[in-house]
Amino acid sequence: MRTPFAVIAVLLVVLLGVDWATSGGEDKAPAQPAAAPVSVIAHRVELLRDLPFRQLPTPVPVTAARARQEGLHDFDKQYPAARRHADETVYRLLGLIPAGDDLRTLTGSLFEQGVLGYYDPADGRLRVVKGAGTGTRVLWEMTLAHELTHALEDQHYPFKTDTAGSDDRALARSALIEGTATWMMYAYVQRYFTSEETLGSLLGAAFQDSGDLPPFLEAQVIFPYIDGEAFVAGLRDRANGEWTLVDTAYRAHMPASTEQILHPDAYFRADQPRAVRIRARLGPGWRRVGAGTWGELQTRELLAGAGSNARDAAAGWGGDRYVLWESGGKHVLAMRWRWDTPRDETEFAAALREWAQTVLKGPHTVVERGGAVTLVVAPDARILRRVAAGA
Repeated sequence: MRTPFAVIAVLLVVLLGVDWATSGGEDKAPAQPAAAPVSVIAHRVELLRDLPFRQLPTPVPVTAARARQEGLHDFDKQYPAARRHADETVYRLLGLIPAGDDLRTLTGSLFEQGVLGYYDPADGRLRVVKGAGTGTRVLWEMTLAHELTHALEDQHYPFKTDTAGSDDRALARSALIEGTATWMMYAYVQRYFTSEETLGSLLGAAFQDSGDLPPFLEAQVIFPYIDGEAFVAGLRDRANGEWTLVDTAYRAHMPASTEQILHPDAYFRADQPRAVRIRARLGPGWRRVGAGTWGELQTRELLAGAGSNARDAAAGWGGDRYVLWESGGKHVLAMRWRWDTPRDETEFAAALREWAQTVLKGPHTVVERGGAVTLVVAPDARILRRVAAGA
């Protein structure tokens, strides 16, 4: 599991939001000693997480080129080309990525930038990138603490490795995994480094390039770390600072949606996403090439592109479904959402129409019917009417 340096830099900035104000205004950090050995970092992680390693991962040194190669190999394995191309088509139809961009290049470029070390759940090994020049002592140890947390939890609660892509449930699951490791990383830095030492690392990391990801994709990359950490911190608060609720989440109660991550009360109510179905007959020659669930996070980020109050409009999400069809290079997209209350539905429908009028250039329509809001995007008005009539 790879945390790119660009993401680590963002997380470090978030961590030091308070420490910056209380650091006394120092503009120069003292020289730092050599980083702790991996075995020492691992023991500290055991203490902070209150779990023992069943077997301490042996660090495997790899070159930066090998790290990039393995990263792209894992990306291709977890995110099959057919599913990736379908997602790309959906994003292009909705104006979320430029016409010439592809997800492998966009996401792959981010995860090739400055990875210091990473844990591979496929073989249980910790990779350490040789000659990684982007890391100070703080960045190095916090990154390894993060990845060692993955290794530790994988030994107790084995990870699945098919979490790439845009599915809402996969994003929620990733938020628990990355959120725990991010909480641990924050705790590690606060326990083992002074504010001055950490500030010195911030000065070098705050202006790192975060890549060329469009805002919609960047939000999905950052979400598991920032919102996941807040979710895990909330579980610990409810358990009086213990790990019991986090452990229960891994064992028996994984979050089922990004709604549950964004609104932990929904997690404790076991508020499951409602089933949403789309039935449309497009005629001969059309085939379904993609389908899935977006969830509250991606719905919010979709609306954010029009500058609307996306957070409020996406709240009250009850469930959704999208289907993508293809015929001869043409595509039809239908997306349907259900909401917790009629007021939520009305608010979202208004925001969706505003977004569609601002962003979409081709034939499209928004339909409110039967307690659901449906967006249809089609190549021509005839097909649009046919699909919308069945919505």
